[in-house]
Amino acid sequence: MKTYSEDFYVKSYETDINANLKLFAFMNYAQELAGRHADLLGFGYDNLIGDNVAWVLSRFHVKFNKTPKWRENLTLKTWHKGGDRLFWYRDFEATDNSGEVIIKATSSWVVINIETRKMQKIDSLGYSDSINIQDSLPEHAEKIVPPHDMEYIYTKKVSFSDIDINRHTNNAKYVEWAMDAIDPEFASEMCVTDMFLNFNMESRLGDSIEIFRSVTGNTVVVEGKKEGNPVFTFKLFIK
Repeated sequence: MKTYSEDFYVKSYETDINANLKLFAFMNYAQELAGRHADLLGFGYDNLIGDNVAWVLSRFHVKFNKTPKWRENLTLKTWHKGGDRLFWYRDFEATDNSGEVIIKATSSWVVINIETRKMQKIDSLGYSDSINIQDSLPEHAEKIVPPHDMEYIYTKKVSFSDIDINRHTNNAKYVEWAMDAIDPEFASEMCVTDMFLNFNMESRLGDSIEIFRSVTGNTVVVEGKKEGNPVFTFKLFIK
């Protein structure tokens, strides 16, 4: 099964004040679909945890041709594209009821040892027979370089509800934190065409994350730092 798809119905609690699917909700869709496909292919959570390793999302790029809205259905498809010495790659594509492609995404993953929290060499995992080399987007998710003149917005203390099964902050939570750093009036009027995410280091229960923001033209950048070190970087292209 080189590709895997599921249907999603956009629920009211997954939408913003304009009834658009929230960005973090799409992240939840994508990570759940990726996990289920990995399970079916034999390298999901249960397959890896016995060796004390787990998948961790490192980079993500989502392109929105159209944003799903409340009560709409979408079909989300995913496939993995193999890896190199650093990352494993997985792409996504979402279609609406008419079959129109409304979202394309590409992601880069690493494997970490859950005890040492260090990266595990991915060339030891194999699974080349399930690779699909089709590209949803032409380039891998980029490394985001934040501007130097970012404004401090607030400090977030990592709470129990932010933590997932890997005992660190779930990737979708960073999207929530980033959106909370954007002025509400501005956020309610912007139309997102692209979302980029980099995850640079873990944050865990009780950590204090300083959130910084920059808005220049059609670009919004948010960065979270722990003791001066970058934890995540988030970038939006808007129109």
